[in-house]
Amino acid sequence: MRRICLFAGYDKGDKIQDYVVYLIKELAKISDVYYMANGNIPPDELFKIAPYTKMFYSKRHDLRDFGSWRYLIEQLGWDKIAEYDELILCNDSIYGPLCDLNSVFLEMERRGYDFWSITSDYQYNFHLNSYFMVFNSAVVRNERFRNFWKTISFYYDVKNCEFELTPLLTSEGFIGNSYIRNYRQKNILKSPDVLLEDFPLPFVKVKNFLPENPYTAGSGISLRYKIRTETDYDTNLINSNIAVNNYPQTFGQRLAYYSGL
Repeated sequence: MRRICLFAGYDKGDKIQDYVVYLIKELAKISDVYYMANGNIPPDELFKIAPYTKMFYSKRHDLRDFGSWRYLIEQLGWDKIAEYDELILCNDSIYGPLCDLNSVFLEMERRGYDFWSITSDYQYNFHLNSYFMVFNSAVVRNERFRNFWKTISFYYDVKNCEFELTPLLTSEGFIGNSYIRNYRQKNILKSPDVLLEDFPLPFVKVKNFLPENPYTAGSGISLRYKIRTETDYDTNLINSNIAVNNYPQTFGQRLAYYSGL
């Protein structure tokens, strides 16, 4: 199975954080990775991912993640992308992988979906979350899918694109769903500690560790403890990203950091 991964990056300080290097390194084990940063990343930072990417770009634009993916699509061309069996779209809003990605792909291959993501949501309509999405070759060759990327305008954000893409592909007859099924019909990304109890969860959102954000998972102590004790992921990658960006932390989160969680 040949896969291509288009990776959208952004960092307010124009850096490539250690957790992103690790994420791309792991993705490179299952796919050819092409990286596009929304920003002006200097060469010494881009060289961090050079061993794990086929190509990397950095350019400031106003189209966010979908704009970076659009840029990579335009640079590579659909003929190049169609040479692969699967297309992966990923961004740097996640920590991980927390489990073996090969097992995730094998499970989704068994289910037989045309396109899929890790999680799904019911806000406005049923749609797949875009921080990690996979499309088979039939979807990649579909004209409406290709035209979708031409329509992304400066005012589009993740919600616009997420809300539109899933029903668009469904109307074309493609079958899509998420690795973790959202039977409760609510935003399950807000409860990663619960998900870790029930599933081999591949990723957690960076937002889960920001106390002022609606994605906050308590003080972060239980979440970090679960990640450290139940996965092989190095929580120092989380701690270093929090420290570098000076993210505000609750007392409990600071305690978790100094406790080595």
